[in-house]
Amino acid sequence: MNSPVRALARVLNSAAALRVAEVLDRRSENRMTEFGMLAQAFEFVKINRIVGDYFEFGVWRGKTIGYARVMARRYRISDIKFRAFDSFAGLPVTTENTYQIWSVGQFACSREEFEVILRRKGFVPGEYVLTEGFYSDSLNGTLIESMTRDHVRAAIIYIDCDLYESTRDVLNFIKHFVQDGTIICFDDYYNYRGRADMGEQRALAEFLAAHPHVSCRPYMPYSPLGMSFICEIGRPGGA
Repeated sequence: MNSPVRALARVLNSAAALRVAEVLDRRSENRMTEFGMLAQAFEFVKINRIVGDYFEFGVWRGKTIGYARVMARRYRISDIKFRAFDSFAGLPVTTENTYQIWSVGQFACSREEFEVILRRKGFVPGEYVLTEGFYSDSLNGTLIESMTRDHVRAAIIYIDCDLYESTRDVLNFIKHFVQDGTIICFDDYYNYRGRADMGEQRALAEFLAAHPHVSCRPYMPYSPLGMSFICEIGRPGGA
């Protein structure tokens, strides 16, 4: 790649360029993209002094986690670690095939390639943690115990794992790390033609029914299919 092209790539990936794109997007279409959603989430965390890490489930080629780093820097949130969870082998098998939206192995990107992408986005060692594997295997008791010992808490959680089963496993994992004010973003909440009995909507409804002390209050819709929520934690069996 010659130097002018490299310079253009740096400009296009800069916070200033992304900010211009965000403003133009909101003004021209009156809609909020993933970038705008993360801007709102990080500003919410900053204003409310919520201490915790950024979790992302389903990172593919690093677009949204890159946005998250830009926002953390914009709002001067320095005491944060970016935690990426992915199989790096694409989507697993799903039982929900009504609309034939997904295919096994879709969104594959090797761990090695993903780490190269992160370096290009400015991430440095120690700034991020990668957890590799399908969630039914990787989000296990050993990982929960390790993160609990380290007093890990979640400030913002971005769920982009598309499938009901994957989202179910993610929610059962993050219940150990959410706190009052944790923002949870579901990238495909209104997929499956918006049906409430499928995908991420189904997984969240089942989770909340099984954990009545966890409340997820609607926060902001974004992009074509996304929805975000604010967590509130009560006592099991009561408010």
